[in-house]
Amino acid sequence: MQRTIVNAVLIGLAAGLIVGVYHNIFTVPVIERAIMLEEQRATAALPPGAPPPDAEPPLVSLGLQRVGMAIGTGIYGAVIGLIFAGAYGLLKRTLPNASPVLLAIAAGLLGFWAISFVPFLKYPFVPPGVGEGSTLIFRQGFQTLLFILSALGIVGLLLGLNEIRNSIPTETRRQLFYAMAAVAYGAFLLLVFALLPGNPDPVNVPADLLLRFNALSLIGHLLMWGLTAAGFAHLLTRRQRVSG
Repeated sequence: MQRTIVNAVLIGLAAGLIVGVYHNIFTVPVIERAIMLEEQRATAALPPGAPPPDAEPPLVSLGLQRVGMAIGTGIYGAVIGLIFAGAYGLLKRTLPNASPVLLAIAAGLLGFWAISFVPFLKYPFVPPGVGEGSTLIFRQGFQTLLFILSALGIVGLLLGLNEIRNSIPTETRRQLFYAMAAVAYGAFLLLVFALLPGNPDPVNVPADLLLRFNALSLIGHLLMWGLTAAGFAHLLTRRQRVSG
């Protein structure tokens, strides 16, 4: 299991670096445009006759910011690899006879669903620098809470499915309990969505720019999970060939 975790983390790190390049090419220009519009909006909101705020030079150059983004996504990819390894292990316990490659694909899909897509449904991506600074901790705190609850929901579902497989003797009853587990998971998500507050800030970004940012960000998450799953599946395939 330790070898699986190390491999998954390294693959996730590589996937994160690739996604960092993707964001530098496609997403960063959208972020810069959104920040510029936010600054223009703040300037327009000043009282008549008030001098515009002095533009502060950036602490680091744009080139270093882009390198920092790639490094940041690489670290995030390593964390995704760790989560992927956990999901793969749970799936292997739940479906012991399934192909390792199929388990890797399933782990990637479940990870994208629970860690990326479900939080996105409640809290769509907002470009950095957009929104009130006073509510930043509030917004990030609830986003992180949803991230954790969504992950726990999938873990609970997989553990429940594994328990049903091991404890229910007949196939008919197992299918019934599987359906009940799926309904319970759906009810859990609906309860979480109902209890958590929405984004308190108005997003003063043109709709087309916000839509583009959300699409690019979601594609980045999908790439992260897809590359991690594909890399891990490729590693498993090579290992099977060598052992065979």
